[in-house]
Amino acid sequence: MSRAKAIVQRSVAATSGLVLALACVELVPRLVPGLMPAKVRAVQRIYNARATWEQMMRGHEQLGFVLRPDLDLEFPSEAGPIRIRTKPLPVEGIGYRDIGTAPPFDGIALGDSFTFCDDARAEDCWVRHLSNATGLSLATLGVNGYSNLAEARLLDLVGPAMKPRLVLVGFFPNDFKDNLHFELWRQSGTRDDYWTWMRRRRRSDLSDALARHSILYRLVDAARRYGKRDTREFRSQALDFVFRADAWWREVVRHPGQTPGFRLTRQAFAELKRTSEQLGAELVILLFPFKEQVYWDIAKRYQPPGERFEQAQVDAPLNALLSACEEIGVRCCNLLPGLRRRAKGGVQLYHRVSAHWNAAGNQAAAEEVAACLERWHVVERVKTIEESAS
Repeated sequence: MSRAKAIVQRSVAATSGLVLALACVELVPRLVPGLMPAKVRAVQRIYNARATWEQMMRGHEQLGFVLRPDLDLEFPSEAGPIRIRTKPLPVEGIGYRDIGTAPPFDGIALGDSFTFCDDARAEDCWVRHLSNATGLSLATLGVNGYSNLAEARLLDLVGPAMKPRLVLVGFFPNDFKDNLHFELWRQSGTRDDYWTWMRRRRRSDLSDALARHSILYRLVDAARRYGKRDTREFRSQALDFVFRADAWWREVVRHPGQTPGFRLTRQAFAELKRTSEQLGAELVILLFPFKEQVYWDIAKRYQPPGERFEQAQVDAPLNALLSACEEIGVRCCNLLPGLRRRAKGGVQLYHRVSAHWNAAGNQAAAEEVAACLERWHVVERVKTIEESAS
C-alpha cells in the first residue's frame, strides 16, 4: 500500500470517528435523555425554555415584544412541564396568560416573569391566589423580560379598553437593567424588535441557530457564557438552593439609587401613576426581592472574593425605591420583610436553581400583597367603585 493511500485511509477513519462521536453527542441525549448527567439536562432545559419562549413572542413596535394570544403548550420548567395557555387582550395580536380568572376584570397585574408566574402552574400563581383572597377578578399581564417602561406603555395601550379599577405593578431588581436596555432600544432607531435587538447584542444569527438545534454547541456555549458565573450550592434538611452572585444585582447594590436604570425606573413609576389616575384606578407597586436577598443570612457566606456586602447594603436599592415612591406619591408594597421572615423559619420560597418562586413562594407573595392592600383599604375602595358603577 502506498504511503499516500495509507494517509488517506487514516484521514477517512479519523473523520468517520469524529462524525460518529458528534452524532452520538447529538442523538443519544435526544433518544435517551435519562442518560445525561444532571448538569447537561439543566443546560438542555434552559436552552429549550428559551427557544420555547421565543416562539411564544412576536415583535411589537411600541412594546418591543408581546405574548401571542391563543397559545396552548407545555413549557419546560425546572419542576417539570407546565401548561401555558394565553387569551387575547382587547388589543389585536396581544395575549395574556390564562390563570383561571375571568373577565370582566376588576384589576390587572403588570410585570415581568414574576408577574407572569414563570416556573409556576396557573393554579399556583400568586395573582390567582390574590384574586381568590380579595374577591376581585385579577388578570396577569406579566411578560418575561419586560421592563417597567414597557409596562407603562402596555397600560396606556390596554387600560382604556379593560378599565381596571386596580393596577398592580411587580418590580424585580433586574428591572433596573431592563429599563436601561429598553430605553437604549427605543433610542437606537433599529427596525428590529426589542427581543431581536437584545439577542443580536449577545450573539450572531448563526450562533442563535446553533443554540436552537445543536446540543454540542449548547454545552460549549453554556460553558463559555456561564462557566465563570459565581454559583454556590447549599443544602440543609429544609432548604436546597443554588445561589448566584450575578453581576446585575451586585452592580445595583454597589450604587443604590444612583444608576441610570434607577432613574428610568422612577420615570416609569411616574408614568404608571399618571395613566392610572387617568383611568380612575388604584395603583400599587409591588417590590419583589431576589432569592439571595431573601436568604442573605445563608447567601452572604458565598460572596465572590473581595466582596463583603452587609444586609443593609443588599437591601439599599429597594429602600431607595421606597423613598422614590413616597416622593412620587405612589403606594409601594415591599415583600422583602415578610418573605425573609418565612425564609428564616426554614421555608423554601424559590426553586432550587431558578430565580423564581415555587408554589410556596407564590402563596407567600399573595399573602404579603393582600396584607398591604388590606392595610391601605384598597380592596374596599375598588369594590365601592364597582358597586357605584353598577
